[in-house]
Amino acid sequence: MIKEWQVLTTEGMEPALNMAIDEALIGFVGRGEVAPTLRFYSWAPRGLSVGHFQRATKDIDRQRIEELGIPIVRRMTGGRAVLHADELTYSIVIPETLEGLPKTVIESYRMLTEGVRKGYHHLGIPVEFSVPMTAQEKEELRKPKSAVCFDAASYYELAVGKRKVAGSAQVRHQGVVLQHGSVPLSVDEGELFDCFIYEDESIRERMKARFAGKAVALNELAGRTVSFEEVRGAFLKGFEDALQLTFTPLEFTEHQWQEIERLAAKYRSEEWNWKR
Repeated sequence: MIKEWQVLTTEGMEPALNMAIDEALIGFVGRGEVAPTLRFYSWAPRGLSVGHFQRATKDIDRQRIEELGIPIVRRMTGGRAVLHADELTYSIVIPETLEGLPKTVIESYRMLTEGVRKGYHHLGIPVEFSVPMTAQEKEELRKPKSAVCFDAASYYELAVGKRKVAGSAQVRHQGVVLQHGSVPLSVDEGELFDCFIYEDESIRERMKARFAGKAVALNELAGRTVSFEEVRGAFLKGFEDALQLTFTPLEFTEHQWQEIERLAAKYRSEEWNWKR
């Protein structure tokens, strides 16, 4: 593998701009303008991202999220909806031809997520990979019970016991791999479940109760409030250890920012976010 990657930290950006940067990095890496890149970011305002193939009009309560002031954005990656609020989000953008990268999605996912696993360990939290084993777990993965990403762990997600601690997704586009994931520092379960459509209120309450046993935030695991910067530092060291890397800072050129802004217009649009 290439031993030197670049690292980028962009805190407090709007949802559309966050997704535009991830997509722009695919182009920059694919064209060789920047080296393989690890990015850490956060969201301001908080936002709800939906999976590329998710039916937003079917799953998301549009009136309610507008009342709450929560923008929606559609990701390039698949999976279910994630409410990004008090969290660290990471993304990895690398060429598919990178030496040592497994060809299969599942094995490459495991390799790249190893950096996150080791990052948790640097924070003193013994998370491990979760692999659905029972027939029930495999059925839940095949037919999810809700539109919420953290409702169940997929192959090689990270968990403590049976409780999921981070959700990640991967897409391959133009010869480049993008993997990004959400690491909640805390979770407002009431607000999270207010974002979705339910046939009746009793289903919402059942989903909340179920979620409490399926997911856990970092602050709860640590038994204290952990800052974005502390998590970023631990995860950067985790990736250095897991992939035997060194990092140099990435700064975008003016031309690259212009490309990012053009992409952000798509991620702000009704057509992209709702009419798919």
